[in-house]
Amino acid sequence: MSDAKLSADIETYGWHFLNVFDGAGMHADFAYSIGFEISFNQPEVIIFGLARDTAKQILTDIAHDYAQGVRYEPEKKLSGVLGGGIEVMFKPVIQSAFSEYLGHAVDYYGKPFRAWVMLWPDKAGRFPTEPGFKATIQNEALAVI
Repeated sequence: MSDAKLSADIETYGWHFLNVFDGAGMHADFAYSIGFEISFNQPEVIIFGLARDTAKQILTDIAHDYAQGVRYEPEKKLSGVLGGGIEVMFKPVIQSAFSEYLGHAVDYYGKPFRAWVMLWPDKAGRFPTEPGFKATIQNEALAVI
């Protein structure tokens, strides 16, 4: 990814999509935004374990919501972010995880910024941070909160 492409996307769309793929299969694939903080004064969002196109569509929808003035609250179960009545929760990313998981955003901003990880429930409706949660593809998300 070039800095020129990243900057051009933020200038044109308000944000840039970055997909991180571990070809060795040691870590979950993830995707995140760069530009939400500067364009919308809202936290960047990181999503673990979803296919590239799915993650991009979700982040595109969040960017659209942010542009329309929608604001999400962290640490609360929220409906309306995804379709189908699925609730999600945004949790702040711990500072010690920024360089490993949000490295391109760290380089782009060159100063502190906010970031949230988006979580969704298992089939029983429990979130990854709740007792009894059944392991899913988003387990690595717990490393960043």
